[in-house]
Amino acid sequence: MNKFILKVLLLLCFNSNLTYHYSLIHDIEFEKTNNHYELNSGWVCKNIKNVNLTGFELSKTSHSLVDWLPATVPGTVLTTLLNNKLIPDPFYGMNNKRIPDIYETGRDYYTFWFIKEFREKSPIGMEQIWLHLRGVNYSCDIYLNGHKLNKLTHFGMFLRQTYNITSFLSKEGNNRLAIIVFPPDPVGNPNGGQGGDGTIARNITNQYVAGWDWIQPIRDRNTGIWDKVTIEKTNTILLKDPQVITFVPGKRFPKESQDPVKIKSSIYVENPTKQSIKGIVKFIAGNIEVKKHIILNPESTEKINLDEIVFENPKIWWPNGYGKQPLYHVKFLFIGEGNNVLDEKPVTIGIREIKTKWNNNTKSREILVNGQ
Repeated sequence: MNKFILKVLLLLCFNSNLTYHYSLIHDIEFEKTNNHYELNSGWVCKNIKNVNLTGFELSKTSHSLVDWLPATVPGTVLTTLLNNKLIPDPFYGMNNKRIPDIYETGRDYYTFWFIKEFREKSPIGMEQIWLHLRGVNYSCDIYLNGHKLNKLTHFGMFLRQTYNITSFLSKEGNNRLAIIVFPPDPVGNPNGGQGGDGTIARNITNQYVAGWDWIQPIRDRNTGIWDKVTIEKTNTILLKDPQVITFVPGKRFPKESQDPVKIKSSIYVENPTKQSIKGIVKFIAGNIEVKKHIILNPESTEKINLDEIVFENPKIWWPNGYGKQPLYHVKFLFIGEGNNVLDEKPVTIGIREIKTKWNNNTKSREILVNGQ
């Protein structure tokens, strides 16, 4: 099973005596459900310089795609070019030097349209259909069946996107998604390594692809739809962006029985309809659950913070070599009137707590996992 790992980067301040507390350091895996599927095959693409149509036109199924290049999604422009044997394999010899660098070619050289056709009929009743993009580098505009989904161009390699596409789906079920992906700006000059000229770090993308230390530059700067694109169906409302924070007080030892830990949870609830919705947001961990009664205003999104729970006899997650890495399956539910489950979000977590503090003896910042 493909796993989505939510990685939290620790930005350590070496000139402070403060203790920094990183509770949300879990690797959070969003589990596949029956109402959730991935668009990971059948994509095609073409360079922007070879396309003379707008996104409104391209996203209509009436336009032919016979001369478009098979695309790899998730992947980058270079992934697609390599899979189509249009560039030499950069892992052999000096081949990487034979691939044009975006600093020399300009951004348009690696700016591509990506198109995917899929089957999904316009739903009947209160069912909602959502499009999720988990990672696009660096900016993009998204079109579906002749409609633009994002009002403003989306920027950010690591920022997720969600769009309600219910009203834009074809009644017959034939849909076309068109996404134009732009490279980072500025692209940065590698200068043979050591971070290049450093300008690539001025946006929210991966600094190291500019050529860091011994690493050779990635010629397209990882431009592309690099993470999953998925379709999700919900019964009226949408649960999204779950957060589970675990607190492991004291100093723990891997092979000992564990004192209780505390778990704090929150989730966003979106109501896309034009009417208010009453319901219960519930978080379940093992045989413990917490819930909160809410009323969602029409066309609104609200963050719901649930009460902290105490979890007895936990199995603690440890770094490799220190102990085992047990995982727990927890879930969020939204229960509407009539005790109907309108949406459910299962999540897999590890129970751990990471802190950092300044060590006066070593004159460096140290990291503590579960107090160790």
